[in-house]
Amino acid sequence: MFIDFVPAELRENKTWEIVYYCKNPFTNKLQIKRNRVRPLKSIVERRKLAKRMVTTINNKLQHGWTPWITEKNAKSFFKLRQVMDEYLVKMDKEVKKKQKSYDTYRTYKSYVRNINQYLISIGKPELFIINFDSELVTDFIDYIYYDKNNSARTRNNYLGFLKNLTSYMVERKFIKLDPCQHLKSISVEPKKRAYIQENYRNTIFEYFDNNNKNFYTLCMSCYYCLIRRTELTKLRVGDVMLINNVIYIESSIAKNKKSKPVTIPDILIPHLARHLSGSNNSQYLFSANNFAPGDIPLSPKKISDVWSKMRKETKLPSSIQWYSLKDSGITDLLLNGVELLRVRDQARHHSISQTEDYIPKELLRADKKIKNLGLKFNN
Repeated sequence: MFIDFVPAELRENKTWEIVYYCKNPFTNKLQIKRNRVRPLKSIVERRKLAKRMVTTINNKLQHGWTPWITEKNAKSFFKLRQVMDEYLVKMDKEVKKKQKSYDTYRTYKSYVRNINQYLISIGKPELFIINFDSELVTDFIDYIYYDKNNSARTRNNYLGFLKNLTSYMVERKFIKLDPCQHLKSISVEPKKRAYIQENYRNTIFEYFDNNNKNFYTLCMSCYYCLIRRTELTKLRVGDVMLINNVIYIESSIAKNKKSKPVTIPDILIPHLARHLSGSNNSQYLFSANNFAPGDIPLSPKKISDVWSKMRKETKLPSSIQWYSLKDSGITDLLLNGVELLRVRDQARHHSISQTEDYIPKELLRADKKIKNLGLKFNN
């Protein structure tokens, strides 16, 4: 740790003093400090004492000591990057205890990295907690939203992270007041759902059928069984019961923390049977071994990376994201006349209204009772 300072020196005036300057984190300016040298009968001995004092003070200054720190405010002089690292260590432990998801931890690590890069860009890489104030937080959120041209959703996600971080800092008494409390989330546009047209879908499935049959099975599991990306990386071979046409999603890996079975359509059975050949129940259904069953868990990001590579090579629109597979699967079930409740259960939505968001316009129908009621405005 390095703090700007002017080295200590002895000044032999009426009162002998050791004088030095050190940056005060409260003001961010160099301020003078004076230490008296007690009188001794021997001037030689007094100078020796003063020399030892000067050497001690300068050594401490060179190693990051600051005279402004007291026992009461010591935590305020931790660096922001140190506290964020400590927060991530806490989160990592919560992930191992299944209290937090790895995806959340990975996202927070990315946020911390970007905050550190921002601090470097404004010349404050070693920012003290005491200077982590509402003005800096506001500037950073504006930087994310306006300068980086991110969406309102991304801006709100960063703010959510900062509020979790500052709550942690208040609880641990690094700070007294939350510098985020004045900031509010802003309205977010509804999520745009990109339906994958049949010709595009054929392109996608043909690409992976030719290039990576394991990923092809992964794609079909998402489309037909409506299983989320992170859930797919955590499924075990033993969760697939081909004889019952069911994949069982345990609460420990489900986004909604509820155990539920999903139906495997007949068209997917032979592909899963081939995929499972030679595997054992304890292995991951899709592993880091090129998406084949294996012992090493797969990173969710790897799925998105392979998907992006496919989209680039096949020149598909950027609007066709990985989650578009699941969205399209839900829409196709509705288009083919599957009842809303059955689709809700297959998608494991928390409510019927969530599933209704996927209803295509061409399936919307007027309420027959209202339509045929025969109400008249006047006689």
